[in-house]
Amino acid sequence: MLDIDQFTSLDDALTKVEEAGRGYLDVAKYGLQNKEFSELTLFFMSALSRAQGLHDAIAREMRNTNPHSVFPLLRAYAETSIMVLYVNDHPAYVRALQSRPQGKHGPRRKSLQAIISYSGKRFAGMKGVYSDLSEIGHFGSVGMWSSMSPDLANEGTFSWTSYPRWRDERTALIAAAQTLELAEATQGLLREFADSHTRRVRKGS
Repeated sequence: MLDIDQFTSLDDALTKVEEAGRGYLDVAKYGLQNKEFSELTLFFMSALSRAQGLHDAIAREMRNTNPHSVFPLLRAYAETSIMVLYVNDHPAYVRALQSRPQGKHGPRRKSLQAIISYSGKRFAGMKGVYSDLSEIGHFGSVGMWSSMSPDLANEGTFSWTSYPRWRDERTALIAAAQTLELAEATQGLLREFADSHTRRVRKGS
């Protein structure tokens, strides 16, 4: 369950999201101390930059009250996180990510659903979270109603605007809590990846 009680206000939530993104610089410094580069070092650098960019974009769009950007970005953020987990456990898979698949030749890529299912071994709730993010990102039932706010004082009525806004403050707080959880998970996974693949020094060096 997401903890939205950690926030004293919406502005507090937005500030915490912005602050959490600054942790990626420390992760980069931690993971890139070894000057010997490999395919896995390049993957680490690419995944970290992608996660940082997505986090910063989410923080910006939250300030812009734009859930139609925030939730698809959260889905991409989650995809990045679980890919780090998968490549950490299956380092040879990095070769399948380096170039576009060429027919039957070359390394085969896993389906996204397979990667999500694998992540369930570590993050039990990821499948459900990703399903919800996809439902809004693909304009499903959540996306259909996300721009309409029910008027609780007048049953059967609602408000709507053509410009993006949060359906209600609770929705914004949920997005903030999801972002913080993803930031913690992704930065932790990147550190684990660094411990396994980028901070090693060859014997005799």
